[in-house]
Amino acid sequence: MCNRKTGHRLATCETVATPSSLRHRDAGAQVIGQLLQQRREIEGLRALAVIPVVLFHARIPGFGPGFGGGFAGVDVFFVISGYLITATILENLAAGQFSLVAFYERRARRILPALLAVLIASGVLAWAVLIPEDFRKFSQGLASSGVFASNLLFAQKTGYFDDDEGFRPLLHTWSLSVEEQFYILFPALIIVLWRFGRGRMPLILAGLGVLSLGLCLALAPSRQEWAFYLLPTRAWELLAGAACAALPATTRQRPALALSGLSLIFGGFILADAATAPDWRLTLPVVGAALVVRHASPSDPAGRLLGAGPLVAIGGASYGIYLWHNPLLAFLGYVWWGTPPLLLTGLAIALSFLLGFASLHLVERPIRARRWLGSRQSLAWFCGGGLVLALAAGLAGHLERLLPASAARRNALLAYPAALPEPATSIPASGQPVRYLLYGDSHARQYFTALNQRAAHGAMLTDAGCFALPGVTNYAGATLAATECMTQPDALVRLVRERGIGTVILAHRWDRILFEQDSFRRIGQASTRGRAALEAGLDRLRATLPEGTRIVLVGNVPTAAPAGVAMAGGYLRCLAYINATCPAAFPAELAEGHRINPVLADYAARHQGVSFFDPATVLCAGDRCDVVRDGHALYVDDTHLTRRSADAVVARMVQATGRF
Repeated sequence: MCNRKTGHRLATCETVATPSSLRHRDAGAQVIGQLLQQRREIEGLRALAVIPVVLFHARIPGFGPGFGGGFAGVDVFFVISGYLITATILENLAAGQFSLVAFYERRARRILPALLAVLIASGVLAWAVLIPEDFRKFSQGLASSGVFASNLLFAQKTGYFDDDEGFRPLLHTWSLSVEEQFYILFPALIIVLWRFGRGRMPLILAGLGVLSLGLCLALAPSRQEWAFYLLPTRAWELLAGAACAALPATTRQRPALALSGLSLIFGGFILADAATAPDWRLTLPVVGAALVVRHASPSDPAGRLLGAGPLVAIGGASYGIYLWHNPLLAFLGYVWWGTPPLLLTGLAIALSFLLGFASLHLVERPIRARRWLGSRQSLAWFCGGGLVLALAAGLAGHLERLLPASAARRNALLAYPAALPEPATSIPASGQPVRYLLYGDSHARQYFTALNQRAAHGAMLTDAGCFALPGVTNYAGATLAATECMTQPDALVRLVRERGIGTVILAHRWDRILFEQDSFRRIGQASTRGRAALEAGLDRLRATLPEGTRIVLVGNVPTAAPAGVAMAGGYLRCLAYINATCPAAFPAELAEGHRINPVLADYAARHQGVSFFDPATVLCAGDRCDVVRDGHALYVDDTHLTRRSADAVVARMVQATGRF
């Protein structure tokens, strides 16, 4: 395997007599080891990749919009991986020592032990701090990470830049899944090209990369998650490194190209945009990394910069740092309301680096050097057992056979879960009687199950976030959501006429939708204009409904939001914060609905056939509104009722307004 020239210069080495099986088993590791010893700049490039990723995930002040492309460090990692793996395979093929079994064993030694340590530690932390709903999502990520399919899960469930707390601790494993999926297929391609198209290998690899890039750019505008997470749309970055390794070796120095590569990498970090990634901007760090791995050398300026001792040390531990940083930062963000203090974030970053170096010296190197798990069988048992454990724990959490520490408190607080049935529309089959129609947004939907238990034969027509009466809507613009919302009043009137429905129950989060929500058109800040618009819409609805149709207006619930901003995820989620106060009640004067409910009550008093019910008569007592009562939460989040409290509201409403 000495003095081969594939992609970059390798120094002449001496052949050591070893058993054939061991030579095949260790040949790839020797190639990578020699390459990294001779090309310290590649280790430095790894450091240049991992540091921006850590800073990006840490959301350090000053590294936000101006450093928003730190996530592109992953793209640099892809180029390095493609380069090193291809160089290894080609070197072993040239020496007649390549073995697929040995190749996959090396990948297992490199990837699995350190990953399993992080998965197990993350699972323990998740069990300790996550609420059940988030733990279930985490468990899905845990199971999929254990079989290198987390990118497929996240492509369906969440965007990389979304704020889905349950998925976040293991969100970074998507890149490992992409790499391992690539490595399953890639050796076979190289073997075929080695035998039948060796001279055209760089061109073929580059061509496949261009196809992958084209697919990525074409898919990103309509399916951003697919373009971001899936192998076919990410393979171009790995193939860029692979093509560099497959090019004939050259002795000509091109320091300017290496420096240009560094400039492109930094430009990519600055210009890459989370809102549109992956897009053309990611070609900057990819092309830059390709220029560095192809043209940098220890003697040129770029090589000397990247070969600096601290960068080389960080690069050597970059895999462990990458594995550990995201769970630590995610769990810190989970237990801290708002942005964690810079000191705590800095400590989490420091711990990530400490654990990364510990992983390198205590796990990765001993196992790669066969000081631990020396035999193939022991490695298989260890990794197989760990993956089965991760998969089993993930499935158990997903199926709620394994519940987090917060489950007991959740079960006590939420005697019944959220009162939001699916789907949002429910209409009995033709021929069945329909006594009432529940109409509104998700704050109407929360009453449907309880209503049907007390007044059977009901229908439901709701649309979350939609306020629509004839001639009045909270939407502005010609979006699909706006169009669907504005058709609701016509559907309401048509259904009442066709089915002979005698009672229409209108329920909304009136106060927020009609008066305040910035993402919708403001009709008025509890103003004369807002009241006039609301009353005009109700007048038109009454005029279009059949004569004698009864209307029940259900007022705005007080919600839990006035209890504090930390209540956004609900009372149980608030309790997970170590720096937030989670009051069980708040002053009634702060309750949502205190402005709009009197308007609705006044309208009902002035119009025959219209009645009004105020949920605050159930959810508040005297001068306080409850978030928790008798050990049970009234809200499942900061606005929607639990089944228990929805039942209580409906019972009082039926009593006050009469049966439907």
